[in-house]
Amino acid sequence: MIGYRRLCSVILIALTTAGPAMAQSRNGNVWHGVAHQPNNSVVRGDEKARGIAASPQEQTGQEEDILDRLAREMLERSSR
Repeated sequence: MIGYRRLCSVILIALTTAGPAMAQSRNGNVWHGVAHQPNNSVVRGDEKARGIAASPQEQTGQEEDILDRLAREMLERSSR
């Protein structure tokens, strides 16, 4: 019986002390210093390094398509 109580107290201490340490190691999208949702400059740099980056003309066309789609969505929402 004493072993069971001791085991429970050790587990309780471990659970209560690990919580704050884990919470502090995560900040938004950054876990342990690694961004898990990279921004556009990181993605473009990675694509360029791999040789799969879009040309400036393709990139401009893609951005214009995205802006057009967003504008249509906003107009649809405002007309509801």
